[in-house]
Amino acid sequence: MKYTLTGALLLTASLLRADVAGGEISLGYLNDKPSGTFAYKGNSADVEKNFGWGSENSFVLKGYIEHPIPVLPNIRAVYSQLSHSGNGTVTNLKFGDKVYSGQIATNVDMDIVDATLYYEILDNWLNLDLGLNAKYINATTYVQNDLLGKSDTDFSVVLPTLYAKARIDIPMSGLSFQAEGDMITYDKNTLYDLYLTTRYTFTLGLGLEAGVKMVKLKLDDVEDITADIDFKGVYAAIVWDF
Repeated sequence: MKYTLTGALLLTASLLRADVAGGEISLGYLNDKPSGTFAYKGNSADVEKNFGWGSENSFVLKGYIEHPIPVLPNIRAVYSQLSHSGNGTVTNLKFGDKVYSGQIATNVDMDIVDATLYYEILDNWLNLDLGLNAKYINATTYVQNDLLGKSDTDFSVVLPTLYAKARIDIPMSGLSFQAEGDMITYDKNTLYDLYLTTRYTFTLGLGLEAGVKMVKLKLDDVEDITADIDFKGVYAAIVWDF
């Protein structure tokens, strides 16, 4: 009992001397443009030429919690959106149970939630985090015109992905360069979500971050959906590292 109590006191004292828990939150702006093809129970259509999807604005909310206990992973959570709508022209496009020709209106709304457990492998001027991520995607999309009306579909999926973040801090400058993302590939399906950014930190952990965000969504007949779409665009965020 004496040795157990002594060990507990030493552990408590060690934790009190260690760094307290910290983290980071950011609110980001994304202007992205999709390219590629999409099909639902039919033939593929070009999302730019046939669906008329162009550049759209959305936001990204990120949060990180880090603590001084080595055996426990740190936590990351992200909420982001990808929403696009447009008008285009098709010939004999089968979408769902309907075949469209002529002018159509289309839309996709995609909500993405990431929950990540990760460890700090390096933590100095070169930072490296590695972990596992669960990516929840909830999406709805439709095609419609005045003659046939609307044909729509929705799907939800949770995918396990590998997560990594690398950051290089430039000493005495406030500048850092960062690559962060998660990815999975299996059978003929691929998903990745990647940020490449530069950050400038002013004071008290407040900073600005800017760069690009790239999302790849390749599905091979998943819930009757076949897609090969790239979402790429400019990303900027206000960051507080506390």
